[in-house]
Amino acid sequence: MKTQTSSPLQFRNMISEFCDKRVMPHVSEEILDKIKSYLDDLIVQHRKPPMRRSQIHWLSFASESRIDCELTEKLKNIIRPALEALIRWVDNGVPQPDQIAPKHKTPDRRPAVRLPKPDRASASVRNPVRPRPSSLASADPVEEFPEPLFGWTEDPQTFQQALNYHMRRFGETYWRLHRAIIKQHEIFDIRTISNWVNGTKTPRSADSFDVLTRIEKRYRLPESYFKSRLPHQARSIYSHELGSDVSAAERRRIVWHLPDDFNQLSFSKREEILEWVRRVIISGSTDYRQFQRKASKQRYAIRFPGISYGAVLSPRTRSETLDFEGSVDEDDFIEDPDLLAGVVDAPPRLAMEMANLVRFKTATLTSVGFQRNGVWGEETASQKVEHLGLLFGALAASPDSEVKGRGIPLRKITFGLLVFPGIWDWYLQWREKRRGFYTSWEQDMLSAILGMTRPETGWMWQHAELAKGLQPVPGLVTVRRRMI
Repeated sequence: MKTQTSSPLQFRNMISEFCDKRVMPHVSEEILDKIKSYLDDLIVQHRKPPMRRSQIHWLSFASESRIDCELTEKLKNIIRPALEALIRWVDNGVPQPDQIAPKHKTPDRRPAVRLPKPDRASASVRNPVRPRPSSLASADPVEEFPEPLFGWTEDPQTFQQALNYHMRRFGETYWRLHRAIIKQHEIFDIRTISNWVNGTKTPRSADSFDVLTRIEKRYRLPESYFKSRLPHQARSIYSHELGSDVSAAERRRIVWHLPDDFNQLSFSKREEILEWVRRVIISGSTDYRQFQRKASKQRYAIRFPGISYGAVLSPRTRSETLDFEGSVDEDDFIEDPDLLAGVVDAPPRLAMEMANLVRFKTATLTSVGFQRNGVWGEETASQKVEHLGLLFGALAASPDSEVKGRGIPLRKITFGLLVFPGIWDWYLQWREKRRGFYTSWEQDMLSAILGMTRPETGWMWQHAELAKGLQPVPGLVTVRRRMI
């Protein structure tokens, strides 16, 4: 393994031949395939094997190559030359285009001209420095649409696996791929593609999605092939060229409705798209946007002053103006500037229950005798308080109001109601009728209540006293009397 080559394809062939001749006689076919595949990935990623104190870390090597049960001392000595050659190859770096010299030089056939015999004193005259060949004469040209080394037989499901697989199909390193798809006048860091290959980062910006499109065209892949395998599909793309006149708040709303290739469109086309988004989406022309504007004026949530993390305490509403068993006069409410702050403070018992729950889920250590599964951070705790306030507010709101709530008297609202399926059945149907569809919000709420009622670790499961305050709710919660 002393021969050193700079071409990734030649080096891969050399490593593959080494494995067939030296490794294959000592391992099974399955182990051989794992070793060859792992070495192949290292070459494609232009990465050294795992090292520790300048030595090969065999434990990590066995784990990454998935041969930990088969890696004997004898096998280590057999594989070592290939890994050492790989380390030297990576240290030498991938040759730049202007550093690649032709293997065979064409002799100069012009007639020789006799020159005077030089003096022996000058070494630089005896050995003149030859100029490097021009980059135009590169022996490693980049093809626009290269041919694959093998057929497309696998369908990786993650972005990193898919990118590595197709780079391996075409025998390309991240350096060569960057050189092929990034133009000379463009600025796109080569380390970005390296991070994609290693799985440390994923594309988020508009420029990155443009590069993904170029890779798909180069490898003749379906449109949005890589994008469909990215995690966090609900995230929006950033770095759109919207101009300095677009505020940060407006930008956050607009980017959700822009195409991925927005930056590549003409200026007039981009202006046309921005005008349409502002007119149709932002201004409220769509049905859902009109619902949002209308719903934001219908305040019905129960608020918990002093419990919401970082919340500004809103003015109290006079309790004598509220009659949850009858109609509600909107003029009696105090206007609240907070979107989810609500219109009525929680009664003392419900406020104490909420405070107990938040303390249980946010404390560094639980109280003696209690168990807990999972901790809420500040943001999560604030969100749960708001969401539960909306739920309790919907249950308490009058059926005759625009909210069309359930009309449960405020004194009957307690956490104990949340264990009854009828409560959730009504609430989910109410949410669907109000909005027209379900979202992940409902799923998160159901997950939260399942956690609170989980045996041994759930907060409600460990507080049986919540049942003492339960009262019947017609149609939702009934009382079963035991027959004596």
